[in-house]
Amino acid sequence: MLWPPYDAGSLERLGLGGEAASALGGQGLPADCNRMFVRDPARELEVRDLPQGRAAFLGAFEDGVNTYWLLIDSGEVWMARGYEGRQYGLVNSSVEGLQQILAAWVAFTRSGRSDEDDDYEDYVEDVIERARQSDPRVFEDEDSWWSRVFEEVELGVLAPEEA
Repeated sequence: MLWPPYDAGSLERLGLGGEAASALGGQGLPADCNRMFVRDPARELEVRDLPQGRAAFLGAFEDGVNTYWLLIDSGEVWMARGYEGRQYGLVNSSVEGLQQILAAWVAFTRSGRSDEDDDYEDYVEDVIERARQSDPRVFEDEDSWWSRVFEEVELGVLAPEEA
């Protein structure tokens, strides 16, 4: 899977520094993370004012409606959700947290595992724990984006793709 870095000049023009700039300019984010996160080069780092502050567009969920935004001042990643009206919620406390959760998601979806495997339930528990450890703060709210996603993993609604 390709995780291209964001353009260093564009990050600098945003006034983005520190850990967020290092994470985006270094490892970057995936071009398409099994539909959970999809980059859109036409909108990449587009700046918009969200209720939480000035933010730069990072990518979208596969539907293109739920979008990931980096708050420039804090380095937090927020999601703008909703087809009618907008709701905003913290997705990750940092870009690094987003990178780690997306890595856990990719490992899960590409694992080739099946609920017919003898140790599948233990495997799912390990995946969920890995996701929680990557950014514990966002799992404190059971209605947060990642809490809901990984609840669906636990319930078997979301499963690895067939190998």
